[in-house]
Amino acid sequence: MTDEDFRDLYNALRDPIFVFAMRRVGSEAAADVVSETFEIAWRKRDDFPSDRTAWASWVVGIAKNKVLQEIQRRSRKHHDNRFIDDWPGPHHSFSEEDVARSVIDSDIARRVYGQLTPAEQLLFDVAFIRELQPADGAQVLGISVSAFTSRVNRLRQRLRSLDESESLGPNPSTRSGGAPS
Repeated sequence: MTDEDFRDLYNALRDPIFVFAMRRVGSEAAADVVSETFEIAWRKRDDFPSDRTAWASWVVGIAKNKVLQEIQRRSRKHHDNRFIDDWPGPHHSFSEEDVARSVIDSDIARRVYGQLTPAEQLLFDVAFIRELQPADGAQVLGISVSAFTSRVNRLRQRLRSLDESESLGPNPSTRSGGAPS
């Protein structure tokens, strides 16, 4: 592989790998994933497959491993809910906030989470706190991927409904008519 081949490969894959990583680990970590991916590819450029058409998939495989390493690093650091308040989570730049994120971040959300059944709480933990992909989440719960995605969609709807009812209802600390403590 020549330097020019590597430069062309970098220019072709930099943005798609960034978008792939950003959706899974946030934009700051995605930039690290891109740089680490191509650093590894550069070091191992002599080991690239002889077939030029396989180069892109080889580099994408490195990127997938870097994303998985970042996710594992986060889950090892925050292996249980004791530290959920100090975990920033991925920083998505979507214009519409995901209702699952708001459930982690607010007092209303804690009340909403408390209204979920144990099965819904487990699904919430697997899908939104641990952020497992559908295939992995389905395996953890012992259900099919389609059942997992259907349940996650129903849970999103229930969270949205509970969030709206909590937001519209009176604050529990002011229900007695007194000032909030």
